[in-house]
Amino acid sequence: MSNTYEYFIARRLMRAMRRQHQVSFTAAIAIAGVTIGVAALVIVLSVFNGFSALLWDSLLSISPHVVVQKPHAQPMSPNREQIEELEKLDSVRAAAPFIAAEGFALRRPPGGEIIQAGVAVRGIGLAKITDMNAYLWAGDLDLNIQPPDPDQTTPAARRAKVYGTAIGRVLADRIGAVVGTEIMLGLVPKEVLMGQQPQLWPYRVTAIFHTGLEELDSALAFVSLEAAQRDLGWRDQISGIQIRLAEPFEAHRIASTLPIGTDFDVVTWMDTHRNLYASIRLEKWFSSLVLCLIVMVAGFNIISILTMTVGDRQRDIGILKAMGATPRSIGKIFTLKGLGVGLTGVVFGNAIGYILCWSQQTFEWIKLPGQIYIIQALPVKMLAIDFVCISLASVGLCFIFALLPARKAASLAPIVALRE
Repeated sequence: MSNTYEYFIARRLMRAMRRQHQVSFTAAIAIAGVTIGVAALVIVLSVFNGFSALLWDSLLSISPHVVVQKPHAQPMSPNREQIEELEKLDSVRAAAPFIAAEGFALRRPPGGEIIQAGVAVRGIGLAKITDMNAYLWAGDLDLNIQPPDPDQTTPAARRAKVYGTAIGRVLADRIGAVVGTEIMLGLVPKEVLMGQQPQLWPYRVTAIFHTGLEELDSALAFVSLEAAQRDLGWRDQISGIQIRLAEPFEAHRIASTLPIGTDFDVVTWMDTHRNLYASIRLEKWFSSLVLCLIVMVAGFNIISILTMTVGDRQRDIGILKAMGATPRSIGKIFTLKGLGVGLTGVVFGNAIGYILCWSQQTFEWIKLPGQIYIIQALPVKMLAIDFVCISLASVGLCFIFALLPARKAASLAPIVALRE
């Protein structure tokens, strides 16, 4: 007998379910369960992708992708030839020296007490190594020397060069600064360990950025490389080389191939933000596993459908076996029927999930508070790989649940089946 008859009989059994009210109701529940499970997985993973893409865009637009530095973050002399060699690599978009230091920002409002906040100061060339313009909330990215404001500086500060600085929106609110406000920055050098106080230098707030990440917006200030060297007393020294990659998620692989020698440490953004990176991936896949339980519950209904069908079709099974059908063919017929129920739910689930995600992307039905997020609507990002993996996993679960009753049908003896 040709194997094509197995598909033909399986289709006939699917059609016959409509005339069996109990089986038809159970099949509808199973299809609905698979549909809901698949749609929920598609929607949840798409929302996770949207939020994670938003997070990574914000983080990777400002933070370095790869940092080359001396062991224990010791100061180093800039090597122009090394930087030029790194920039020639196809995987590298830009490379530039930078200075990283901790410190604090001070501002004294007219007639008020001093407001102080801790800051992480980065001395870099913003235009070359970051995409700060995409998150600029107010002002211009001008970190060069500014004309001093005699109304906001002390006589000693008026004699100093006033550089521009870009600070986060949360930090600006904390110290009450706006574009044009003059603040004092104190970078903490090693001499503080010996009891010396860091010198305060005047800066003009020329830009305020808003990334939506509390870690960046509340404690980060950018200054020019020359200003950071002046504040720390470093003449030609830097903290390291900051590298921007064309493919940030390939940072580990690219970092291992950089021509930097053995005297330097290479730190990727995945190492710096290891906990954040791991927690987002873990939450995504844990949520997927939890939502797979919906599909598994629907799979038990598939067992019920096939078990009832095997009981009702014992005589038909006996006739098929008497005509020469092998146990494998009988098992295949009922497995195909279970897969038919699962595939129907998978198709409907993917369609519903896609339509809902597309409508959110297009019409932005679900809004978000703008004062918390930098976007106004729930972010959704659909990936083809998610649809494929969800579909394969759901069909695989339905196949596994269909095997038990299919094996029972395959094991029926022809004589026993014909007596029923």
